[in-house]
Amino acid sequence: MSHWKPSLPVGRGAGAVRLLLAITLASFNACDSLLDVELPAEVTDLALEDPRSAGTLVNSVIALFECSYSSFAYWSMSHDDVGEQVTAGSAYQTTAPGGSCDQTDRSTVWYQDLQVSRALAAETYDRLANDWTAAEVPNREVYQAVLALYSAANVTLLGEFLCEVAFDAGPFMSPEQALLHGEEWIEIALGHIANTGDFEVADGIAPSAETMAYALRARSRMARKEYAGALEDASRVPAGFTAWVTRGQGEERRNKVAQFGLNFPDRPVLGVNDWWIGGPNPATDQPWPEVIPFTGYRHLGILPDGRAIWDDNQLPVRLEGPYRKEAEAGAVADRRVSNVERQLAAGIGLMPVPAKYLDEADGIPLVSWREMLLLRAEIEKGQTAIDLVNQLRDHHGLPQVTYVNPADEEQVLNMVYEERRREFYVEGGRWWATKIQHPDRFWFPRHQGRYPSLGYIPLGGVRLVMPGSEYDLNPNFTRDDRGTGCPPAERPVDF
Repeated sequence: MSHWKPSLPVGRGAGAVRLLLAITLASFNACDSLLDVELPAEVTDLALEDPRSAGTLVNSVIALFECSYSSFAYWSMSHDDVGEQVTAGSAYQTTAPGGSCDQTDRSTVWYQDLQVSRALAAETYDRLANDWTAAEVPNREVYQAVLALYSAANVTLLGEFLCEVAFDAGPFMSPEQALLHGEEWIEIALGHIANTGDFEVADGIAPSAETMAYALRARSRMARKEYAGALEDASRVPAGFTAWVTRGQGEERRNKVAQFGLNFPDRPVLGVNDWWIGGPNPATDQPWPEVIPFTGYRHLGILPDGRAIWDDNQLPVRLEGPYRKEAEAGAVADRRVSNVERQLAAGIGLMPVPAKYLDEADGIPLVSWREMLLLRAEIEKGQTAIDLVNQLRDHHGLPQVTYVNPADEEQVLNMVYEERRREFYVEGGRWWATKIQHPDRFWFPRHQGRYPSLGYIPLGGVRLVMPGSEYDLNPNFTRDDRGTGCPPAERPVDF
C-alpha cells in the first residue's frame, strides 16, 4: 500500500518528520521499555537512519499515542456529556486542539502528538520494510506489526471524531476514507502476525496482538456502519481481553483524567439535563424533550429487574435527584459510574468529579471485550443482546436484565445504549463516538443554551475540524472546506 505521510506544511517530507520528532521527543535515551522512553534531541536526527534505533522508535510511537490518548480522554468529557468546563467555558469545542500533549499539569491538547505518532510509525515502518534487514533488526516483523497496529489506532481515532483529515499536505479524506485507511493498516498488522505467530504487546499493553487488531477493526467497522464485518471481528475477542493505554508516574506518562481531574478539577459531573434551551434536533427536525434523554451521571442506579433506563423518557434510573419514579427507591448503586466530591476551580465549591481512575499511574482501556460485547448487542438485538448485557452485569456483580421484551427492538436498543453510556464512563470518548453514529437519537448542544454553574454557552462541537493551519497550508483545500467531509447532522457549528 502507499503510506500517507504526516500532516505537515506543504513541501516538507522526511526532514520535517525529523524536525518534529526533535521538538516533540526532546524529552523522550534509547531503551527497551515503553515505560522509560527517552529520545534526546541529538538522537532524533539520526534515529531514522540507524537500525539500532528501531526498538526506541517503536516505543516512541506508542508513547506519543498514549500521551495523546490520555489527554484526549480528559478533553472529551464534555462531548460525552459528563460535565461542563467551568474554568474557560469551552465545553463542546469544535476544533481538535493542536500542541504537544502534557506540557503542563493542566494541558489536555492531543492532536499534534497523535499526528507525530502516526508519522513516525509510517516512517519507521518504511525503514523496516525497505532499508533495514532482519539481520540488522532481529525483531523486525514484530516491530512492523506493532507499528501497523498503532498506525491504525491513530487513524481510527481521527476518523471517528473529525469531519476530515489529511496527511502530509495530502488529499482531503472523509471519515470513511480515514477509517478505511486504518483498516488497511490492520490488514498489514495481521499479515505480519500470521508470519510471526501471535504475541503479547510489550509492557502489558495487550495479551494478544492479533486480538487487539480484530478489536480495533471492529470499532472502525462499527463507526462505518459495516455491521457484518464489525460483528465478525468483535466475535473474535474473548471475555477478559483489554488493550491498555499504559500509564505511569510523572509528565507524559500520567493518566490525565486522574491527575488533572482530581487535582485541578474543572469539569463537575452533571445530573440529568433539564437546563438546556435550544432548537430542534437538526437530524430529525423534532424538538428535544424538556429533560434531555440519556443524560446525567450522578447517583446512577439499577433496579432489581436490571432496568437502568426508562422506556417512556429515556432518563436513567437513579438513587437521588429530580424526575425519579417511585420504583427507583428500590435501586442499587451502579458502581461503574463513581464520583467523588472535590473543591472546584472558579470558586464554585464542592461538586462531584469522576473517580473512575484514582491514581495518575492507572491504565486507560484502549479497546476491550466489554466494548465488543455491546457492539455485538447493538447489531444482534433481541435475546442475544439481553444475554450479552447480562454477561457484563455478572462481571460487575450487578442485577441481571429481566424486564426487556426481546421482541421490542426499541426497548432493547435503549437498554444497550444506556449500558454503553455507563460502561464507558470517561473511557476516551466512547459514548461520544456512539452519539456521532446516531445523531437522530442523541443530543449535541450545537452552540445553544447555557450551562448551569456559571452560565457558559456550550460550543458547537459534534465531530471536529482540524486546526486551522492544516487547511491554510494544504493546497488541496481551504478553510471553506472545514466540516464538509461529514454529513450535515455530524458537522460542528460556529467554528
